Amino acid sequence: MSTLKPAAPLSTRNSSPVKKGDDGDISSPHELTAFVEDVLNKLDTKFDTMSGVVLEKMDEMADRVDSLENSIQGLVNSAGTLSPRPSSPRSPRI
Repeated sequence: MSTLKPAAPLSTRNSSPVKKGDDGDISSPHELTAFVEDVLNKLDTKFDTMSGVVLEKMDEMADRVDSLENSIQGLVNSAGTLSPRPSSPRSPRI
């Protein structure tokens, strides 16, 4: 059984090559826009990946539940045909 690994943190450090003399600070609105767009794209990608994983796990669980229900129904049916219980008369309650 596989386990989920935690997602890597979103970081601005070392995520893109930095030019010499550039300390990685955002100095213009265009850089800020590009940075925010990059972060949102990364979040969107990670969200899509995790959504896919969650949906896949839910489908697997649904298949297992269906299989379990079928097994239980088969056991109930076979138990009913192998050993029918005699019905006992009930006394009326007063």
